[in-house]
Amino acid sequence: MNKWFWINIAVVIGIGTIVITGLLVAPKPPIPGPIKTQVTSTILVPGSKDIVTDSDSVKYASKEKLLSFNVTINGAKLVISEQPTPESFIDIPQVYDKVVAGMNEYEKFDTEVGTVHLTRPKELNGKQAAVLNTKGTLLFAKPDSNLSSDQWRQLFKAMEVVK
Repeated sequence: MNKWFWINIAVVIGIGTIVITGLLVAPKPPIPGPIKTQVTSTILVPGSKDIVTDSDSVKYASKEKLLSFNVTINGAKLVISEQPTPESFIDIPQVYDKVVAGMNEYEKFDTEVGTVHLTRPKELNGKQAAVLNTKGTLLFAKPDSNLSSDQWRQLFKAMEVVK
């Protein structure tokens, strides 16, 4: 009887260790559940192991309906902000085109989630910004240093809708 007691104790400890280890090393979701439930538009995040989304940086400003978070790609850090597409962009699509053109667009490319516009807005003193208007979401990405066209493509080709 004593032998079975110790075997059962060892099994319980072993299973407990596996469960606790699994919980500690399980990846955090990119957008925490409490924030995700507040967001009213489609959420897009990079779904690639080569692009790290800092889940601790996620913020949501409910009044502005603005979601923001940081990502890192090849050592470069970016701030991504997302908000519902403004009604004027939906009602008159040319308004969006005019806004993007006013941001000094220098390149655009298509991805599975939509057309990405690379810009150098005057307001950012010539620094890069990417703009994507898709699935009811207006997304801006601003890097801390210039990205190559390939890095931009890598980022946006990895974008996925968070469910």
